[in-house]
Amino acid sequence: MTKGVRLIGFLLIAISSVAVFSCKVQKAVPVKAASISVDTTETKLSEDAKKEFEYLFIEGIKQRTLENLDDAIKIFSRCLELDPRSSATLFEMANIHVSKGDFQSSMFLLEKAVSINPDNQYYRLLLVKVYQQNKLYEKAAAEYEAISKIVPDNPDYKFYQAALLAMAGKTDQALALYNLLEQKMGVVEPIAVGKQQIYIQQGNKPAAYAEIEKLIKAYPTVSKYYGLLAELYLGDKNREKALESYNKILEINPNDGFVHLSIASFYLDGNDSVKAYEHIKMAFANSELDLETKAQMYMLLTQAGTSKVTEEQQLELLHILIATHVDDERPRALMVDYYLSKKQPEEARKELRLVLDMKKDNYMYWERLLLINNDLLDWKSMADDSNKALTYFPDQSLIYILKSVGLLQQKKYTELLTVLDSGIVHAKKDPKILSQLYTYQAEGLYNLKRFNQAFDVFDKVVELDPENYMAMNNYSYYLSVKGERLDVAEKLSAKVIQANPDNATYLDTYAWVFFKKKDYQLAKFYMETALSKGTEDSTVLVEHYGDILYFLNDKDNAVNQWKKSLQLGNPSKILKQKIAERRYIETKEN
Repeated sequence: MTKGVRLIGFLLIAISSVAVFSCKVQKAVPVKAASISVDTTETKLSEDAKKEFEYLFIEGIKQRTLENLDDAIKIFSRCLELDPRSSATLFEMANIHVSKGDFQSSMFLLEKAVSINPDNQYYRLLLVKVYQQNKLYEKAAAEYEAISKIVPDNPDYKFYQAALLAMAGKTDQALALYNLLEQKMGVVEPIAVGKQQIYIQQGNKPAAYAEIEKLIKAYPTVSKYYGLLAELYLGDKNREKALESYNKILEINPNDGFVHLSIASFYLDGNDSVKAYEHIKMAFANSELDLETKAQMYMLLTQAGTSKVTEEQQLELLHILIATHVDDERPRALMVDYYLSKKQPEEARKELRLVLDMKKDNYMYWERLLLINNDLLDWKSMADDSNKALTYFPDQSLIYILKSVGLLQQKKYTELLTVLDSGIVHAKKDPKILSQLYTYQAEGLYNLKRFNQAFDVFDKVVELDPENYMAMNNYSYYLSVKGERLDVAEKLSAKVIQANPDNATYLDTYAWVFFKKKDYQLAKFYMETALSKGTEDSTVLVEHYGDILYFLNDKDNAVNQWKKSLQLGNPSKILKQKIAERRYIETKEN
């Protein structure tokens, strides 16, 4: 897209912007208590009522400034009880409704304010904004006509009026207004482009071409007008003429990055990827072309399933962006995306560390680094990088969660509990986050053999988040291992299984609870179900299956299962003793 194409978007946005800006100007004017109701059209008040009104009005302004909007509305409503024709109060209330997104209420208030005080341009400017929000473009255009009479020295209002008439479908009126403006001002871009858009809307292509050609004749060295002409040609599928216009821009300004991208799109549409790539590279190497535009093109080119460049070209473009925007971390962030898409997390992490060297105060970069560490099962880096991240973002609960995972996996339980004390403080009473942090706290306490404390914390986890199935499963298993509160363990485990019927680990826990309750038949049923669900053999599940078979007096098969568990890599010394002595030996928890 050429620079010129964005002109109309700018023009229409400007219509709204002026209204907003004008409202702010009105708000900025200090209200003098002695002059609030000086308009002769407003209600004549007694001295007492006038003093009360002035006090309330100023208090309403104060509450609105403090963003106590509901209080401000109540106060202004009382002002209107005292003086129903106070246009200033109607305007202030309308402003509040606009800020709350209630454009219907604000419209009624502003229409009344304008009817009372028709010469106040700021009331009308805010009404324009409200009409636009309510898609009442013809009414908005009429307001600009009124405003231009109040402020005749500002020609912009006539431009905005014409644009709104076009939006309202009143194209003939809009053209007539543009022609009047053109007679006064000559050939200028806003008028010509506005007329061109109307002619396109009317299907009058020759007139649309004529407007742009008129601009080019008046300003032959302004390259963006050739871009507008090129887009008209492309719309008519006249590729040859479009290319001529693009090449004319390059004659005027060979370093116009936008045009190189436009020509690249032109060649891509024509399936000429070689020429397209040449212009893409020139655009990407242009330091004057903004990175956002280049990144948008890069995303379009590399979109999954419709990529228009090879992997080698993709990588080359990223290197060009990095070299061209050396002080901006975002090209390297795109490189991180590239490596992750190619399933190269190590390379992605190296690049992300360079990103963070440039931009340490971006939370999302830190979070991404920690998640890559998690994917790589690099628990030391997880904990170390979390420490660094917390120096910049001490209030981010996810960092505490990820650091806890790193410490838990490294079996640094004492340090884990210290970190969790801080994390819980920063969790801001979010039950899901607190549940996660307390889960890790319970795990740390359990592994430090502070069993009663661990079970108390697990109780808190279940209360906070009844769907934290991982915590409930672990809690059930630990209770069964300890042989304590087995009815509670069975109830919790049953709930977990009901929600996750195909999870082999959870089924193993349920079976083990029945094993500890000496209900060996049920234990066998659920253990066999667990083994049938597992995607791969589990050393613990197979050992447990052998234990169950042993108590069902199937000792030969029990020993075979223990041997199988050993072959699968189970490092347990007790397992070897079971096999050697052909008997069940309970693992002791101290």
